[in-house]
Amino acid sequence: WVDGMGSPSTGDFHDLVKLSIQGNLTAPQSCKINQGDVIKVNFGFINGQKFTTRNAMPDGFTPVDFDITYDCGDTSKIKNSLQMRIDGTTGVVDQYNLVARRRSSDNAPDVGIRIENLGGGVANIPFQNGILPVDPSGHGTINMRAWPVNLVGGELETGKFQGTATITVIVR
Repeated sequence: WVDGMGSPSTGDFHDLVKLSIQGNLTAPQSCKINQGDVIKVNFGFINGQKFTTRNAMPDGFTPVDFDITYDCGDTSKIKNSLQMRIDGTTGVVDQYNLVARRRSSDNAPDVGIRIENLGGGVANIPFQNGILPVDPSGHGTINMRAWPVNLVGGELETGKFQGTATITVIVR
């Protein structure tokens, strides 16, 4: 049609090509971490007189080893990689210190928790988007280690402490 001559009538157009697009999306339906149980790491009783050095674990303390076991089902048809991400849910002081307790006098974090992947060669795993590798088979165990840290230096108030982090499996 030529500009200025009016618009073409609807009967002048015909389908030239029919385009059909299809595909399959495959992703793991679920990943079970520790068979759905909460991962608990118990540090036991800590002598406060040995827990006074800032940014350090208590003198003589033995870090606690624990495992993260995962099963993401049959991943043989998935061409993407899986990753596990750890994010602190009780707050973080910096990327490597999960807040486990706040001082009652001023609400400042005084006890933190650090973790490391024993098989990954990484000294500390961050609690903000901390990435752990997942075996391509979708099944495996990650060996971890955790320890408490005095965040303020000096003698701490007595009492319990607890930190919480969330583990998410990501398909990439």
